[in-house]
Amino acid sequence: MSAPAADTWPDTPRNRAAIAERWAKGHDTLRIARSIALTEPDVCRVLARLQDERHAARANPQPGGRDVR
Repeated sequence: MSAPAADTWPDTPRNRAAIAERWAKGHDTLRIARSIALTEPDVCRVLARLQDERHAARANPQPGGRDVR
């Protein structure tokens, strides 16, 4: 089974921002899920997608981009 496309419920820009903000504050996934009315697995999937996207951006820098390592 493949992952759902981005910007489909629950992986919306609004949920992504809320989850990222709360995760950065040190909240755990259950607390985040309860605060934005999602299930914990939904929160984990959104977090995994955010982390994968950030990793991919660092692993595959754009041509002509600045290398910050």
